Amino acid sequence: TGLYWLDLDDEAAALAWAERESRPLRAVDISAAHDAVPVLGSGFSRAIYMADVANVRNPRLVKSLKAALLALPNVTIHEQCEVSGFVREGERVVGVQTPTGVINGDQIVLTAGAWSGDLLKTLNLTLPVEPVKGQMILYKCAADFLPSMVLAKGRYAIPRRDGHILIGSTLEHEGYDKTPTDIALQSLKASAIELLPALADAEVVGHWAGLRPGSPEGVPFIGRVPGFEGLWLNCGHYRNGLVLAPASCQLFADVMLGRAPIIDPAPYAPEGRI
Repeated sequence: TGLYWLDLDDEAAALAWAERESRPLRAVDISAAHDAVPVLGSGFSRAIYMADVANVRNPRLVKSLKAALLALPNVTIHEQCEVSGFVREGERVVGVQTPTGVINGDQIVLTAGAWSGDLLKTLNLTLPVEPVKGQMILYKCAADFLPSMVLAKGRYAIPRRDGHILIGSTLEHEGYDKTPTDIALQSLKASAIELLPALADAEVVGHWAGLRPGSPEGVPFIGRVPGFEGLWLNCGHYRNGLVLAPASCQLFADVMLGRAPIIDPAPYAPEGRI
């Protein structure tokens, strides 16, 4: 669908990054943004555009990922199986503890999202990954209502092919509470109407909350846990877990298997950060 970023504070830095990295991001006149997105609100003065940005319906992606994994002969998925801690032999981590018993492994990878920090506490390690609550709302409009994603003031509108419009999201430090609130609902509706005034007449058909794995500056932890042989991290992706997943997993696999990494792994290494 492409993405229009409106009145971005660090627009100059974003454009400089795009030029340096040869990425398809460019400044466009605000009138061009209104031509491309006629339902856009009038309160914006600047726009930059990324034509190649796509959006993913994550529940469908996870469903297809699960199906693909179950089709592999060497993969077993244990659903609704809470991990409460790790099993150690000396300095080596050799398994995880679950209500149904120990699950052993030659290598253990901690990818527990917002719960990753709590699990690592069982090893007396402090991992700065914590839950950050995010609330979203969903509208249902005509399929051609919004042709492109739009983003302003940290809020976004994402169009789905069937006319659903996703508006998000809040940033709340409320622990593991995922209760949707009326305050957030009103704030999200106000942002939606500022972005797309026609949504004032549309009905909210969904409102929910999720937990992001917040980490310092949003930089994930990817690599070996120092001092614990056999234990690895791939967590703390904050607001970008879905979009960073393919690259972070490729980097992780490169590091674990001793291959030449796709990028410098040093900024993501747990060593010196936990």
